[in-house]
Amino acid sequence: MPAVGVPQREFAGIMAQHGMLLLALAILAWPLGGLAGGLCHWDCLWYEQIATRGYGVAPRTDAADLGQAAWAFFPLYPLLLRAVMDASGLGAHAAGVAINAALFPVLVALAAAYLRQRCGGDRADRAFRIAMLMVLPTGLWFRLPYTECLYAVLLLGCVMALARGWCLGAALLAAALCLTRPTGVICVLIAGLFHGLARTPIPGGAPAARPVRLLEGAAVVAAGGAGLALYILFLDRMLGDGLAFAHVQAAWGHQWRLPVLWIWKGFTRGRWVHLAIAALLEIALIIWGFRIRWRMEAAIVLATFLLACSGSIMSIHRIVLANPFAMILLVRLACAAPPRWRRPLILLCLILDAALAENWLQGGHLLV
Repeated sequence: MPAVGVPQREFAGIMAQHGMLLLALAILAWPLGGLAGGLCHWDCLWYEQIATRGYGVAPRTDAADLGQAAWAFFPLYPLLLRAVMDASGLGAHAAGVAINAALFPVLVALAAAYLRQRCGGDRADRAFRIAMLMVLPTGLWFRLPYTECLYAVLLLGCVMALARGWCLGAALLAAALCLTRPTGVICVLIAGLFHGLARTPIPGGAPAARPVRLLEGAAVVAAGGAGLALYILFLDRMLGDGLAFAHVQAAWGHQWRLPVLWIWKGFTRGRWVHLAIAALLEIALIIWGFRIRWRMEAAIVLATFLLACSGSIMSIHRIVLANPFAMILLVRLACAAPPRWRRPLILLCLILDAALAENWLQGGHLLV
């Protein structure tokens, strides 16, 4: 991946580690019907429904999911899923696993290049960062047939392309990002503002005068807005409600409240305690990101947190910690630990990764 600043030897190492981790996950999933079937739960089924049957005009009427509808799920991942199914002949489960199996090494390579540009470091430092990116327990979300890996690749790729002055590429990635998840537009807005208003380009970025950076940032923000507008126009034509993706969230129990109220509610409901704890840890990570002056990264994670936690605490850990800049901040935090902690940290992450994978495969709700 020399185009993103990762030497071929390092990328070969990423692929080798990725293969071993996928093999371990396949072994865990084997008694449960195999990797493809074992990983597909909850939102995965919604994406497969859209990929195979399209968006319906009526919400569900079953007692268990009354009022829920596919409109809540943005279209790019289902379109990609359908394309892979048609091109390969794979079933929906297997196609979803294949997409993220292909994208995850790209995400790790991008994140490793980003950390290398920001932090430098010798070969041992780079190897540790790559290992941590591979085994972070939050990385399981990037292997599931969900949108997280596609979203992370598009967001990180957009920011890195913009920093290099690749405005057209960044704009295309921004439009695709905003067709993947609703939080994409706020992330693009923050990235565009930081690019345009920063006194100097971020490390690794191409030098350019501020007026040029302002125009580049504005173009990328506009492209992201255009991507979101496409989905709004589609929903308006189909349903007469362009914001149906937001309005239907009420069927999942999402209501607009102050995040602190949702966190308090999490602590008062036993099955949500782990989500409330995750929210507090995420706040601590965001504060630490600002403290070390990684302002753009922390601001993107903060905006994601506020947008998610204003509607519900459900899935707060997945929505925030699967943001690529949260992953990067976690690895940066691990790098701040004493060198003697590195091997124990990797071992701990491997154990947690295996435990969370087993919980997911068994239909547990820790990662939902």
